[in-house]
Amino acid sequence: MDAAERLFAEHGFNGTSLRQLATEAEVNLAAANYHFNSKEALYLEVIRRRIRPINQVRLDGLRQAVEQAGDAPPPLANVIDLMIRPFFEAHRDPQSGGRHIVQLLARSMTEPLPFTNKLLSDEFHSTLTRFSQVIRRHAPQLTPEEYLWRLSFVVGALQHTLGTLHQMGDLTRGICRSDDYEGTLARFVRFAVGVFTAPAD
Repeated sequence: MDAAERLFAEHGFNGTSLRQLATEAEVNLAAANYHFNSKEALYLEVIRRRIRPINQVRLDGLRQAVEQAGDAPPPLANVIDLMIRPFFEAHRDPQSGGRHIVQLLARSMTEPLPFTNKLLSDEFHSTLTRFSQVIRRHAPQLTPEEYLWRLSFVVGALQHTLGTLHQMGDLTRGICRSDDYEGTLARFVRFAVGVFTAPAD
């Protein structure tokens, strides 16, 4: 699964064969087929094993923040931080797959595959909905349509940021650092807060 995570992240689902995966993992092809039945099943399991712990951390943090805030909504910057920090922490932690799993998640959303739709819906929709309900309390000036568009823009920006963070040093000729996780996180939180609190047109 570690080998699959690396290869799928770097080459995509269609650019990776089961034979390549077996070679990278130093197992025989029959064993890979026996344990996972198909490349599709392996791909889904690679995503599932990483995203579930990340989402659990996100939801636990949000639950605590809501309880501590009482009747008032938790500070918007805190909510945004809780929503995105686990992804940045996974990005820099080799034990959690590092940037490979973040790249893979970004690929799964920007290069959708028919068989991943249910998984992504099951694993992401309920978590995003819970965060959205809390964020919405900070944006009473927005119509439902305007709010949902802005939420979509923020989610898209997060996917792009996570998918390109490892290249930022090269893309910006050294102006931005690819390993500046805390700085990037702080900038993204400020950006998202600005998106949701900006006046309605």
